[in-house]
Amino acid sequence: MLRSKNVFTKIITGSLLIALLSSAVITGCGKKEAEPPNTNVAGDALKLPFEKPIKFRIWEDLYGPVTPVLKNYAESELSKELEKRTNVQLEYLHPADGQAKEQFNLMIASGDIPDLIAGGFGEYQGGRTKAFEDGIIIDLKEEIAKYAPDLSKIYKAYPDLLMDVETEEGKQLFFPFLKGNERLYTFFGGFIRKDWLEELGLKVPETIDELYTTLKTFKEKKGADSPFTGNVGNIKDRYFTGAWGIDQNHFIENGKVVYGAIDPRFKEYAKTMVKWYKDGILDPELATNNSKNIDAKITGNKAGATLGNTGGGLGKYLQLMESKDPKFDLVAMPYLVLKKGDANPFMPKDGPFSGAGSWHITKACKNVKEAVTFLNYGYTKEGMMLYNFGIEGVSYKMENGAPKYTELVTKNPNGQPIATMGTVYARAFKNGPFVQDMGYFEQYMALPQQQESLATWTKFSKEVNKANKAYRGNLTADENSQIASKTNEINTYKDEMFLKWLMGKEDVDATWDKYVEQIKKLGIEDVNKVRQTAYDRFVKKFPQALNPQSFNISDIFGK
Repeated sequence: MLRSKNVFTKIITGSLLIALLSSAVITGCGKKEAEPPNTNVAGDALKLPFEKPIKFRIWEDLYGPVTPVLKNYAESELSKELEKRTNVQLEYLHPADGQAKEQFNLMIASGDIPDLIAGGFGEYQGGRTKAFEDGIIIDLKEEIAKYAPDLSKIYKAYPDLLMDVETEEGKQLFFPFLKGNERLYTFFGGFIRKDWLEELGLKVPETIDELYTTLKTFKEKKGADSPFTGNVGNIKDRYFTGAWGIDQNHFIENGKVVYGAIDPRFKEYAKTMVKWYKDGILDPELATNNSKNIDAKITGNKAGATLGNTGGGLGKYLQLMESKDPKFDLVAMPYLVLKKGDANPFMPKDGPFSGAGSWHITKACKNVKEAVTFLNYGYTKEGMMLYNFGIEGVSYKMENGAPKYTELVTKNPNGQPIATMGTVYARAFKNGPFVQDMGYFEQYMALPQQQESLATWTKFSKEVNKANKAYRGNLTADENSQIASKTNEINTYKDEMFLKWLMGKEDVDATWDKYVEQIKKLGIEDVNKVRQTAYDRFVKKFPQALNPQSFNISDIFGK
């Protein structure tokens, strides 16, 4: 059965959570009674809180860092506060860890579909567009115009958002997760042992050659047997490939769709990585590493550099080693280039919209206008404050006109990290239907090294915008079906060959022509043609995509 405990975790109140919440009283954080939301009501918009209670069922992954204290989001203080303010109760359906795709498809096949579905629809073949065509989710454009005045106001103020939230046919299929400040867009990159650099008289590497020389020195002088650790996906990331001006997947160059893995520049990149691996610069266990292995190598002085997030990578290691080794220090490295002074045209820049946090309303929902009204709350100033900071007087307090997390969140008496407690009270540490505020990020990334990493990793942000190489285009369900199997076969073959090259089982020069020929036989030219059509159609509908503009959504709240 779909709702059995083997498929979804249900609402469980744990003793640990009780202890955590009790600590709020012990530390003197009094819970302030929330006032009803002052949502601007205009036109057909409904008023919150609803007169009668409404219940919505929602499918959403359970965020990993919160699992020590929550088995279900319905237990969270955020959910309880939302119910007080809106008279809406959310019943969450969470897939078991590692089984999201399987259980999502099981849910769809069963016909027992909840009212709301959170996420980017990556588990569904053909994505959200196909889900709409299959009658699973609904077009919300008219309903948002009527019942979501605050989200409509944002769309009107920042029309470039329509490129991300509207289909080429003008449909709006979800409520978006919006990042309120440009500084929130990039949070991933390379970092290296700063204390080792200083000890050896070395500078932070900026080029491929400089990083090679530095890592070789770490191997020879510091005994690092895995100078650069991570996994194969890390070294195939744009952090490396971008130095050659390419992405291993599809990107845009001079208005044309390019598949980077058969570009001659990819051959040069691959030969460089093969040399690094052969010379012992790359972790010999790249193909089998898991997060625990990587953590152990970084904290055990076996590795000197890796890729990761500002919080879950760089910040995590600094905190883990604070008491173990006071000298341990890390510093971010800029996105790599071949020639000093050049710009890497790629970086993981989300932009103001992040698809993973989208919320959809399904055909199963019997109270659509109420669901739209409820979801609009996250785009009001009051809703933004709740989703980012939680409950005033408990999880945050106002200092000098700005919200500041209390020690219940930042220095939890039960030892729970900020990402865990932040998710008990808010959503900014994950995602959802609201505008994420920079104030959350500044407190979450409080270490100087984390703040510096933001500036370092966005060093080429203007150049990235100008180069505009990221692929844009919405494939129709028919286009998806045309290329899905070909794309899977191509990517599988590409990954297999790269691993053979890396491990020395095949020679790049000797097999390159045959490799390119095989990818062409598998249909890459057909795939490129379909993607080019989708890209051309996209820029015709949204010509602003050729010259994307910068803006900070949080400005709409008067900040």
